[in-house]
Amino acid sequence: MAENTRKLTVPAWFVAAGAAIGVLALLVALISCTGEGFGMKELPMVALLTLAAVLLCAGILLIARSRGDNVFVTVMVFLMVIALAFCVYQMIMGKSDVFGTVLFSDLEKGYAPAERATWLGVVSIVMYMAATLVTAIGAFCTLSKKA
Repeated sequence: MAENTRKLTVPAWFVAAGAAIGVLALLVALISCTGEGFGMKELPMVALLTLAAVLLCAGILLIARSRGDNVFVTVMVFLMVIALAFCVYQMIMGKSDVFGTVLFSDLEKGYAPAERATWLGVVSIVMYMAATLVTAIGAFCTLSKKA
């Protein structure tokens, strides 16, 4: 059993950081949708995709540590990047009406809940982009090495 034990490399922790940033982005997205009239119907899909990314990350780290890099790890990292990228898309689509109302017209100018929902939505989108990029960077490297 000792010969099958592997150590995770720094890029593996990049993948784990991508999942952690994704969870934080989901929390910010949930907060941005708490105001009355500023919810988004895409939020359950964003939460489901974030959960999928976290579960994929756990599987990636377990398989990479026990069996090393193989085709399953590569496919799982690819799916994790796709899930996080789709979260970016869903957040942009869900917040586009609030962005248009607050940023590009004067209809909600000075209305604090609308401005808060807008800027928290922007923060969430940027965090999902960061999670996607950090995970993609980790995907291009070896995730485990022999102990």
